[in-house]
Amino acid sequence: MKKIILAAMLSAFTIVNADAQKKSNFEGTVTYTISFDGSGLPPEALTMLNGAECVTYVKGDKRRTDLNMAIQSTSSIADTKAKEIVTLMDIMGQKYLIRMNENDIKKEEEKNPVPTIKYLDETKMIAGYKCKKAEATVKTKEGKEEIVNIYYTEEIPTSDLKAAYKGLKGFPMEYTMNQGGLKMAFTAKSVSKDPVADSKFEIPKEGYKETTMEEFQKSMQQMGGQ
Repeated sequence: MKKIILAAMLSAFTIVNADAQKKSNFEGTVTYTISFDGSGLPPEALTMLNGAECVTYVKGDKRRTDLNMAIQSTSSIADTKAKEIVTLMDIMGQKYLIRMNENDIKKEEEKNPVPTIKYLDETKMIAGYKCKKAEATVKTKEGKEEIVNIYYTEEIPTSDLKAAYKGLKGFPMEYTMNQGGLKMAFTAKSVSKDPVADSKFEIPKEGYKETTMEEFQKSMQQMGGQ
């Protein structure tokens, strides 16, 4: 169960960090509600997911996305100018820091096929923004094709770091993902244009064990996380 949640959390960050096609001077915060559908998962597992929240902060060349759940929290801090992403994870008190540079990001993306994106005429308002609809066709690890519906706005800038949907023409305001039978639906509920404190993008100097993704996955196996 831990691995399913972790995979979903990391995937959420790659979606939020979509390709930049249109720049703006936007600075602010986007808050998402998350709904879950875990067909085949035990009820107690879904109970642990209640109250989860996703928040993305945007300021200049920097982005931060926080995803908080009952048993763990994850933050992704991206600096598009430095071309670096730092992921912070707190899993039941165990804290990890994973730093990725441009080469690390490229290697990770090479493992995943570039999705096909189809733009549709449908639009709708989400959190006060007019959003356009797109369909992204992605391949699962099992080699199957899956279509993901995305509503995006061109009024909020995006980042080309660790892009799950290369070429997406805007910032995703509503999307779904499926990880190991756990379906997660993200919908922006509010957008604030209040200034974002620089401290949001500071990397902790202590309290976290710095590791690599490979080492982290081994640690999860040793913890018995399934």
